[in-house]
Amino acid sequence: MRTPLISGFVLLTSCYTYRPVSDPVPAPGDRVSAQLTTEGSRDLTGQIGPEVLHLEGNVLSADSAGMELEVHEVETYRGFRSGWHGEHVRLPREALAGMQERRLSIGGTGLLAGAVTAGLVLAYQLLSGSGSSEGTNGQPGGQSR
Repeated sequence: MRTPLISGFVLLTSCYTYRPVSDPVPAPGDRVSAQLTTEGSRDLTGQIGPEVLHLEGNVLSADSAGMELEVHEVETYRGFRSGWHGEHVRLPREALAGMQERRLSIGGTGLLAGAVTAGLVLAYQLLSGSGSSEGTNGQPGGQSR
């Protein structure tokens, strides 16, 4: 019972970072953030909307000509973000200015999980009354006779 609970807790408290892709052709299933060129954004307006700078999603397929992305979020040049529901968009290679992949941050996840765990333990101890109310001579409240 505790293993699924701990696994779920770690997944919920995971931290991610974006780093430049190590392979020019990302693997299917990779989570990426694709930055579009100005021309690419303009050419894809009919599919993704106007003035989109970044698309974030999972790679469905990729080759030297471009990639098919299952889009989860887009960001405009003005910084507005909007969520998507996994719509598929084909991005030609020439429309891409850059690409980053999402990676688990081991250090950040460890620090966050440790801080949350310490907070939960402290809260449990405070709320369960595990602190002692006995005085120095063993009498309740520290009163001596």
